Amino acid sequence: MHIVEQEMFDPRFREMSNIAAISGEVTLFRAVIARAMNDAVAGLSHLGDPEAIARRNSPESRETRMHREEARDWLLSDSVDFRRICNWALLDPDAVRDAARRNIDSASREFEEVQAGPVAA
Repeated sequence: MHIVEQEMFDPRFREMSNIAAISGEVTLFRAVIARAMNDAVAGLSHLGDPEAIARRNSPESRETRMHREEARDWLLSDSVDFRRICNWALLDPDAVRDAARRNIDSASREFEEVQAGPVAA
């Protein structure tokens, strides 16, 4: 599974080491962003496994793809809603967007490598 850049969202890291100092609302909005980050790469990390081919057309797989695309659209947008959630989470929207882009690119590269199979020597 692709790991989201934890230090950006996990209150145990960086300046947010004192969990008591974070309001419930900030934690909630950070969770919204973290969920979108995870949804943006959902389903990519395990698609190289042989059973994945059978699951690709399942309703669950279609739903995962739909959530992945919606999350990517939202995270990479400059919408008022995106900026508002980032601000409420006390995070810089541009930094969140950059982290999302890096995570999506990394997960996509890993997926493409798995799809391409082993490189012949």
